[in-house]
Amino acid sequence: MAKQNSSPNYTRREMIKMSAAALGLATFSRVRPAFAEDVISQAKIVSSGEMVNPAKYKKNGTFRIGFSNGFSGNTWRTEMLYAAKKEASQHKDLADFIIVDGQGDITKQVNDIENLVSQNVDAILCIPNSGSAVAPVLRDATKQGILTLPFNLPVDGEAWTAYTGTDPQKKGFQLGQWLRGALGDSGKIVALGGLPGNSYTAAAWKGAQKAMEGGKIQILAFRDAYWEEDRAKVVMADLIAAYPEIDGVWCDGSQVAAGAMKALIDAKRPLVPVTGDDYNGLLKLYDQQKANYPKFQIGLLSEPTWESVVALRTAIKLFHGEEVPKRQTIEPQLITSENYKNYLHSDLPDGVFVDTNLSNDELKSLFRS
Repeated sequence: MAKQNSSPNYTRREMIKMSAAALGLATFSRVRPAFAEDVISQAKIVSSGEMVNPAKYKKNGTFRIGFSNGFSGNTWRTEMLYAAKKEASQHKDLADFIIVDGQGDITKQVNDIENLVSQNVDAILCIPNSGSAVAPVLRDATKQGILTLPFNLPVDGEAWTAYTGTDPQKKGFQLGQWLRGALGDSGKIVALGGLPGNSYTAAAWKGAQKAMEGGKIQILAFRDAYWEEDRAKVVMADLIAAYPEIDGVWCDGSQVAAGAMKALIDAKRPLVPVTGDDYNGLLKLYDQQKANYPKFQIGLLSEPTWESVVALRTAIKLFHGEEVPKRQTIEPQLITSENYKNYLHSDLPDGVFVDTNLSNDELKSLFRS
């Protein structure tokens, strides 16, 4: 699957044409999402008390929106980006949707955002590689009257317009609690995260460590695994070689978790309790292997790929003169060994993240090999 590593300037007409070609349709129509009639409207999204006044952002004509994607090296980003493009194509007053890819490079992302500012965009969506590194450039853009809407990964401070995402520290704490319980409050674990220095993993791992305080859980090691299954498999193989006993694996993402479990299988070691999110590949692996490994359990909290849609809609609401919350926190879906079959889709590719607003047909087309 090709990475999104260019920075095209899509007109609305070009977006519709491009997206329709991927689906084999003339235009986007309302289709049945994979797991609910309207996933976003049914989701629990908690709004902060502080609201953003739209008075200085309201526009009567068309507007231009930029999106700084920190990197695009996994299928969550692929799915998220597709959902954003689809949403953008449905708004007639969105004249341009400019997408730039930081390629995992913090400096490049800062430069990308500065370039979007120089192109006179009206709003900037952003998934930061580093919440601290992008904070100053987003603050400067906000001061210039540009809407700034980080989502998915937190940004330091509050010098941005509005934020959308789950609470990574809370999620990390809950995953840590689950793993502690699955191990009976005693055991040796390793932990795998995402990109080095990213704010999501940092917050989630902080929460996980807090959850394990006062117990008999021994943390052997923490490693960055870039949210990539293949890389996680290599990282986990090294950990297996270093530690003869691993009783559990804490991960903030299930692509990483799937790679870790496959490394255990290759090493002929038993599968153990593992945490993560809503990656179909891990759900399929659990379904295939649970009978072979009695201690194999999963405790997962979803990370919705439709966060990009909510962020984009938030910008558009402000342009239309609607008040919006400063912060929108999405409550993730809990997936365990007890309810995983409600989320498992054996007929869809491993790469699918199941907390999605895309249809099965869209997902099959998107991940067609």
